[in-house]
Amino acid sequence: MDFKKLVSLNIAIIGDTEIAELYARAFTAAGHEVHMACSEKNDRVQKAIPDIYGNISYTTISEAASMADFIILATCPKDVREASYWLGDVRRKVIVDVTANVHVAEEDGIKTVCAIKAITGSAHVIKVFYTKGYESILRPLFNGAKVDMLLLSDSRKAKEITRIMAIEIGAKYFYDFGGSENIPLFNEMTRVWRGLHRQLPSAEVKIKSDLKQH
Repeated sequence: MDFKKLVSLNIAIIGDTEIAELYARAFTAAGHEVHMACSEKNDRVQKAIPDIYGNISYTTISEAASMADFIILATCPKDVREASYWLGDVRRKVIVDVTANVHVAEEDGIKTVCAIKAITGSAHVIKVFYTKGYESILRPLFNGAKVDMLLLSDSRKAKEITRIMAIEIGAKYFYDFGGSENIPLFNEMTRVWRGLHRQLPSAEVKIKSDLKQH
């Protein structure tokens, strides 16, 4: 990183997915405290993440959310509803839906942002798509301009805080995808991009290596 971070936040990362692990590595490397959870049971996240910074704790969803300043939902889309019910009172917290980057066989048409909003009552839900590894697919859409992360939310607060946090893990260029009126388009586009991504073996390696650097 080429700047000194001003504050360390408590970040809840919910999900037992590879994307959850990648975000955990990136934010601990940036100096933040990460609380990981994948269920409300007493068991802990099964996948071991090298905690070289000593900043990762494993807990339940409700405990992670209660301690967090910033919540990342990195479950499979089908698990978003259940996870959201366990978050507790998070109405004033920013909740980041990163499920668009989770590779699954079929999402069953789940509108994750709508589900999170309805269940949690939070006005600060944001859906993001991290573009590392997708450059060759997306470049034509942005006339060659570099875009590291797409942001979709009705909340200005969610967009601004997410930008700040994403910069700390290496993102620099953002594309504002608008608000909830664009959810169907966002979901369909990212579904297609994931399908194309599977045809590019080197793409997965690129996103992994990029996040691991931070």
